[in-house]
Amino acid sequence: MPRTRAGAGKTQATGSSRIPVLVAPAAPATPRYRPQLPHAVATAFFVSAKTPLARAEPLYRDVAEQAGIPWQLLAACDWMQCQADPRFSPVHGEKIGRVNTDGTVYQTKSEALAQCASDLIELAGMVYRIDLAAPGILSVRALADAFAAFRWGGLLKRHRVSAMEFPYSVAGLTAQHTKMHWPAIKDPDAPDRPGGRFRKPFGAVPLLLSLHYPATV
Repeated sequence: MPRTRAGAGKTQATGSSRIPVLVAPAAPATPRYRPQLPHAVATAFFVSAKTPLARAEPLYRDVAEQAGIPWQLLAACDWMQCQADPRFSPVHGEKIGRVNTDGTVYQTKSEALAQCASDLIELAGMVYRIDLAAPGILSVRALADAFAAFRWGGLLKRHRVSAMEFPYSVAGLTAQHTKMHWPAIKDPDAPDRPGGRFRKPFGAVPLLLSLHYPATV
């Protein structure tokens, strides 16, 4: 009778013989990230962002479902770009209905959110090869990369700067991620005053965690 090594598989009866059927070992589960948000960051989220984001959650869910991404990603875009103000677009932070310098104009909030979803998916895939629409939970690092691409395109990757040092993504993530500055990149295309102080109390990833997105390590 054929033998199998311990743990390598199981046997299946077939007539008078037993044929080994190999069973792949279960992949180890990726551990969940345990938030370490400073108290001041948690308080800032509760005081400033929790209520407007809760009011807009049905809209985020509707647009995100059509795009195939988690709704928390759109909520983070909306807050980071225009503090979830229903009168403003999260694409460039412009007022709804105003023509942008590139000629685009968004007449409704849902149209602007749909554009943000498209931009997030395209930029995360193009710059960091992250498929935001794929099944599964993203890591904190992947989330930071996605929002870095959304805000600065490929600048960080081109200058070999980790998104874990990008305040728009990770400000307030831990006590070490407070009082952050925009990366001091000497590039003619760099926005947001490179080297200047980041003024918001938290970035996109801490906001996602505050909305109970189950990120992995």
